[in-house]
Amino acid sequence: MSIFCWDFDGTLAYSVHLWSSSVFKALNETVADHNVTFQDIRRCNASGFTWHTPEQDFTAFVGDKWWEFMNAHFYGSFVSLGISEPDAKTASEKVHNIIMQPSNYNLFDDTVDVLKKAKEKGHTNIILSNNYPELESVTDALNITQHFDRMIISGLVGYDKPRKEIFDIAKSFYPDEDFVMIGDNPVADILGGKSAGMTTVLVHKGFDKNADYCFDNLLDICSII
Repeated sequence: MSIFCWDFDGTLAYSVHLWSSSVFKALNETVADHNVTFQDIRRCNASGFTWHTPEQDFTAFVGDKWWEFMNAHFYGSFVSLGISEPDAKTASEKVHNIIMQPSNYNLFDDTVDVLKKAKEKGHTNIILSNNYPELESVTDALNITQHFDRMIISGLVGYDKPRKEIFDIAKSFYPDEDFVMIGDNPVADILGGKSAGMTTVLVHKGFDKNADYCFDNLLDICSII
């Protein structure tokens, strides 16, 4: 039997421009009249997140400090776009609650079925995600937490995929087991998983020569379970 490591965003659930939409919403809730566009926010969010620089060690920025790190990025982005410092501070602090609203997320139609089938076959499901520390509160709201035995979240451990350490943390809980990394990111999930000695499965992204398997639908994974 194997340990199935599941990415979250883009793999088990999907959203539309999740971070940029949430940051833009926080600004609009704070400042009624501004000239910032959604594309401005998207440009600012193209960098500045921990997973944009996975080569860095973020173990000093976990839990609440992860949010302090990110709030500083949002604050700096707002100020650079001409928002006053008081409004930038207020808006940046709103992102936390907005991003965690379950309505931001939709499960893929076959998410629950494939998680159940994996467990029925005796495999272990864990989440291995570059994400904010409280991801479990969202999986609770989506009613899928019960399908996982463990969650390893970059915002809690201080390492982001494809950095080897986050995969090593997962492997430390299940020594001598075979691991399968399932995700939608060719670098974070596939190259990261391969470097950590895991079988890799790319989903929802077509073909990638570096992945051991590529599937358009999650239930297709049942062919290798």
